[in-house]
Amino acid sequence: MNIVLIGMPACGKTTIAKNLSMKIKFESIDADKYLEKKENKIIKNIFSENGEEVFRNLEEKYIKELSEMDKIIISTGGGVIKRENNITNLKKNGKIIFIDRSVADIMKENHENRPLLQNVENVNKLYNERYELYKKYADITIKNDTTLNSLLNNIINYLEQEKVIWRY
Repeated sequence: MNIVLIGMPACGKTTIAKNLSMKIKFESIDADKYLEKKENKIIKNIFSENGEEVFRNLEEKYIKELSEMDKIIISTGGGVIKRENNITNLKKNGKIIFIDRSVADIMKENHENRPLLQNVENVNKLYNERYELYKKYADITIKNDTTLNSLLNNIINYLEQEKVIWRY
């Protein structure tokens, strides 16, 4: 069984995955970094050279690969929910956790390398387009409005109840 983190860019998925990994001894894999390594190209360049459709095709290919692994924590790209095949594959062997973070908190982060998050209008637009999909596909929603330790404990309690993990 895998643990899959979905949510807006800069909602904390990668940080949460790395810290959760240390607590429950599952490997943490950032899906975007996995794609970049496999393609030997950064996502920004894939978008600019080939467009979003090519990127989404690659994302779908590598999400399928990751979904076939076991005992990993997958921090997905924010747009993974744009293709239902991604969610179908991730749910075959995973529990999907939506990390819900407010636009105001997302905007507090440095987004130098995230062109879609350069202004609050873009972030609000993405949030409004994606929010219902995140909720629809999630097995559970965890608000990212507390300390990291509290958030991790909430996730661990959920995973224990779902028998994904046992007391470690």
